Amino acid sequence: MRRVTSRSRAVSRVALVSDQMASKRPRADETQSGYPEVMHPKPRGEGLPGLTRSRNEADHAVITPESRVWCGLPGWDPRCSGAYLASPQMNGALFTMCLVKMPNGACAGPALPGVERFILVVEGGITAALSEMSFRLSAVKSGGDDVVGEYIYLPPDKASTWSIKAEGATTILMFEQVYRPSPHRIDDKPSVELGFIDDKPTLDPGAPEVFTLRKLLPLEERFDFNIHVMDFEPGQFLHCNEMHYNQHGMLMLEGQGIYRLGQGDGRWYHLRAGDAVYMAPYCPQWYAALEPGRTRYVLYKDTYRDPLLTGSTGAGYKHNAKYQAGIF
Repeated sequence: MRRVTSRSRAVSRVALVSDQMASKRPRADETQSGYPEVMHPKPRGEGLPGLTRSRNEADHAVITPESRVWCGLPGWDPRCSGAYLASPQMNGALFTMCLVKMPNGACAGPALPGVERFILVVEGGITAALSEMSFRLSAVKSGGDDVVGEYIYLPPDKASTWSIKAEGATTILMFEQVYRPSPHRIDDKPSVELGFIDDKPTLDPGAPEVFTLRKLLPLEERFDFNIHVMDFEPGQFLHCNEMHYNQHGMLMLEGQGIYRLGQGDGRWYHLRAGDAVYMAPYCPQWYAALEPGRTRYVLYKDTYRDPLLTGSTGAGYKHNAKYQAGIF
């Protein structure tokens, strides 16, 4: 008798979905704007007290909406609250990933010295300003003629000086990291970057991969991380079971699928919009998208830095503050 395992069931499900694949479509609900399921996930039957899909392993962590813990953020408007989804307390993490709820008119706090900041507007909108220069960002591209994007990157010399103010009830996803200058490009500094995800060109992920890939920051050595947005149609999957020195922080923005993470036989997770994942260096990782609509997730990846200089597992801010100061 053939033994049915969780892995064979998952692979069978992916194969079935692949056979039933519809024509390419942007999302299941065409009237949707922003990413509402990140903060308001549809009921899935997990309402039993104490039940969670969250898990923390040696080389990865999954944090689902029912496990988010909200707290005040130092230096921020006291009406704001954040839920950290990744931080240096996790094995190998050199960055933080945080969802932040901001009521109308609330202001963000400054970044720590030497820290760079990336913000994606999930719901609502913000104004980012410095002196007489200001930009409006919104989760809705048609939010006004003066809306110039849905994300903004602030380099370390700007993240502590620019003001960020909420327009209406707003949720942002924020990545922060101590900037690590390249020893080969000490004087080449990163610049402010902003825009809309769908305005970025799609890149070739390399055969035989077929998912849609966008990178939101320039592919230049002056940047020490990038933000990838990856779209999968139902039935599409990663052909490579990836394993690399780079670390990831990922948030599912739309859709659902199966993520296989970890050593050996690994663990198989049914993930959907609102779920967050941290992947430590050399954590095996593989994804397959399920019906009914596309998967879209946003992913942090450290780039353009020699692992001999940046591989201090778990050292976090203290280690990188020395790196930023040029103490190698």
